[in-house]
Amino acid sequence: MMLLAVAAAIVSVTASAKTTQPADTVISTITEQVLAQSAAQGPAADPARLKAFIETKVMPHLDFRAMTARAVGPRWRSATDEQKARLMTGFEALLIKTYAGAFAQAAGATYKMKQTIALDATTVEVRSEVTARGGRDPIALNYRLVQQDDTWKIVDVSVLGVWLVATYQTQFAQVVERTGGLDGLVQALEQKAR
Repeated sequence: MMLLAVAAAIVSVTASAKTTQPADTVISTITEQVLAQSAAQGPAADPARLKAFIETKVMPHLDFRAMTARAVGPRWRSATDEQKARLMTGFEALLIKTYAGAFAQAAGATYKMKQTIALDATTVEVRSEVTARGGRDPIALNYRLVQQDDTWKIVDVSVLGVWLVATYQTQFAQVVERTGGLDGLVQALEQKAR
């Protein structure tokens, strides 16, 4: 009985010793890496190096399945596994392409963490500002993160109050309506990603 109590205590201490990096630290780390890489590569960034950087340093911090499911909306539940995989691949390629297009503009930018707000027990919003080189007005850049085990994953991003997933959800719904289904959305995403 004594051994069982000691074992339970060790498990309890080990579990509580497992520290989660704060959500704002996750965002700061990613932002510092992006700004440093942008400064190093400059406006004429090599697309292959840029894509590799985004895939290894940014994408692992996203809950891409959740983002895609929310962007696709209710039709996600009726999608086949193949459609889900293709939607995720197409959406990821679209975001990488979009991110890469904005990357050159980040050179010389500065950022400032504003605050972290708990939205519920496992979701936070990290608010920050980014100021482009030349000292123009700061741009509000906010992130929603969900705690998964011992890590925080980004599930949405807002620029100037416009949430990325909600924007894509509207666009995706229009494509589904126009093309008659999820296969049309898959094709549209694959075409945009090229």
